[in-house]
Amino acid sequence: MKKVLSLALAGALALTSVFSANVADASNAKKAAAVPTAKLSIAAAKDKAVNASTTVTGVAVSTKGALACKYDAKLATSIASASAVVVSGDAIKVTVTATKAAVACTDAAVSVLSANKEVAKVLVTIKGAAKTKATKSLKFKKNKVVVAAGKSTKVAYTVKKVATADAAKKVTVSSANKKIAKATLIKGKKKVKVSVPRTAKAGTSTKVTLKSGSKKAVLKVVVKNPAKKVTAKKSTVVIKKNKTKKIKVTVKAKNNKKATTDAVKVKSSNKKVVKVKSAVAKKGKVVITVKAKKAGRAKLTVKVGKKKAAVNVRVK
Repeated sequence: MKKVLSLALAGALALTSVFSANVADASNAKKAAAVPTAKLSIAAAKDKAVNASTTVTGVAVSTKGALACKYDAKLATSIASASAVVVSGDAIKVTVTATKAAVACTDAAVSVLSANKEVAKVLVTIKGAAKTKATKSLKFKKNKVVVAAGKSTKVAYTVKKVATADAAKKVTVSSANKKIAKATLIKGKKKVKVSVPRTAKAGTSTKVTLKSGSKKAVLKVVVKNPAKKVTAKKSTVVIKKNKTKKIKVTVKAKNNKKATTDAVKVKSSNKKVVKVKSAVAKKGKVVITVKAKKAGRAKLTVKVGKKKAAVNVRVK
């Protein structure tokens, strides 16, 4: 009986010894697997690769300088490269380069190997490049400007943008004919400076174009061509009641080969008799369209810039 008990006790002790050994082995394996780890954060840029470094201590390196870095190939859109060097004792410096316009990632593991054995690990978090803005619309606040030779003006524009992953598109400006007008962007303001050279001929015109991505806006620039003299072709015009007639007034401009750029204003002394419908400046003249409403008389005063002329209208 005693012999049986002794054998049972011996067996129990043996099992306890085996269990203890297994627990110890598991603990040692866990300790071996827990390599020194550090964290690294990088703010990516949309137009260039960005690198950052961190130091990991407590690293068991078998051969100085013989270090390599390894990371998942799926991280190629986030991490361009990684390297490690021994800096002192058990400390190593790990440098990670984020790709241009890197895709964001959190705690991406970069393993440091010494003699093909992992000796350290860096968990990399990359803040992806901020989404840029693409141009949705681009407009000048004016369609046309008149500028005297030797003078300049500023024209505002509006630009609307929307978030996109595409590269940002800058606003640029150009002139179709720099002999007539030059255009430059005013830094820090949504304005374009339009300058007309002294040598530009009166009445000539060109186009200034704003561009941003696929969007563009066009501004017509006309060199000021002031009226020098305004004369009515006929002092009195007769129109039948309820009829429409075009009345022409001769305009002599600085450059008579081009229409005057001066503002044209026509006023009727009796709107119940004659109504002015439109007045358009053309080469060498102004064409006025009037409507005869009822029998009577009215005087049309035509003002082109600072010059004036008068036309008497009789409705029968």
